[in-house]
Amino acid sequence: MSTEYETTVDATVRTATEDDAEEIMWLWNGYAETLADYDERFRIEEGGREKWRTYFTTSLVESSRGDILLAEDGDGEVVGALEARVVGGHPVFNFGKHGQVYGHYVHEAYRDAGVGRALLEAAEEWFREREMDFWRIDVLHGVAESAVYESFGMQPMEAVYEKEL
Repeated sequence: MSTEYETTVDATVRTATEDDAEEIMWLWNGYAETLADYDERFRIEEGGREKWRTYFTTSLVESSRGDILLAEDGDGEVVGALEARVVGGHPVFNFGKHGQVYGHYVHEAYRDAGVGRALLEAAEEWFREREMDFWRIDVLHGVAESAVYESFGMQPMEAVYEKEL
């Protein structure tokens, strides 16, 4: 069963169902290509699409720990998505369960139209429904879209440094 979320733009955001797998794969391919433009390691490995589909249908459809939220335009076409997930606490710090957004992606033709913001609004509501104290999203370093998250009231909290061996 799909849940719909109210948004402040002309887009409908709802939870995905198993029937949405093909449309999500179409968006996920675009997301993966965008990531791979930053780092080749994000190229989808052989069999990766099938693994993702299995993960989606077994771990995210009607799950209490995660959902894919889909944005549809006025014609009902899926134009954006993100994964909202409840993640665990920390064994030492006062860092309880919280929300985490993965794979926030809007098709290029629909960017700067508020679709990304509508997805974030829906994710925030999804986290509130699950009584999370806070939520996070990881953004690749140097990505211009990070301004979107700051305009949403989010603040940078951590930086991850990496060194290839």
